[in-house]
Amino acid sequence: PLADQIARVISSMRELDLKKAPSVSETLDWARTLITLGIENITDDVVVQSMPVLLKYQADVERALKEFSGD
Repeated sequence: PLADQIARVISSMRELDLKKAPSVSETLDWARTLITLGIENITDDVVVQSMPVLLKYQADVERALKEFSGD
């Protein structure tokens, strides 16, 4: 279930107009981070808090935060 949730979030992020969308490397880093933290369900809050693991540029983080935080 976690892998499916990760794939859906990454797919959503790749649809955003970002300078650099999350690559396979960032996706794997994020998955490892979630597992290490014991996350079993990805909520919007989890995505928001872990965004810097996925995105390299601050402008991309800010754009994605708007999308996932509902602002």
